[in-house]
Amino acid sequence: MHDRKNSETGFTLIETMIVVAIIGIATALAVPNYLVWHSRSELRRGITEVQNQLLLARMAALSRNTPVTVAISLANGTIQTTTTNAATGAQVLVSSLRLPHVIDLRVGPSAAWTSVVAPATATVSFNSMGRRSGGPGPTLNQELAMVNDQGVQFAMKVTPRGIVNWCQDSVCL
Repeated sequence: MHDRKNSETGFTLIETMIVVAIIGIATALAVPNYLVWHSRSELRRGITEVQNQLLLARMAALSRNTPVTVAISLANGTIQTTTTNAATGAQVLVSSLRLPHVIDLRVGPSAAWTSVVAPATATVSFNSMGRRSGGPGPTLNQELAMVNDQGVQFAMKVTPRGIVNWCQDSVCL
């Protein structure tokens, strides 16, 4: 009789079902937050990639002493930047990044954002001294923004001096 008591240890079906139910409820609460986080993370990655490509283009303009133009496009969840030598038309650098949660590329001014519809591109140009050329004018910032599938928008500005900054707001001040 003593041996029978020791062999009946373990979890009951009800205890196991309670644990499974708790795990299911925790998962149901966590998945929406994860999706929002993941979408925002892709947006941050996309805007950072564009910023890096613009910085590389500015450095290429300075180091080669030649004007460069960067074409930025977003189509089917892929952000593509193409840097070309404005004097010769030769491609200097091409970058492509797949981010399915990033759905819109916009150009400023921030008071009236306009979506860049594929196959159109947004362009940023730098002269041989690394200063931004073209855009809205010699004293105004050139503004770009990206939007994810959650409606969150991160903005970017390129100053007339060629400085590139982005912020986690709909407008960079």
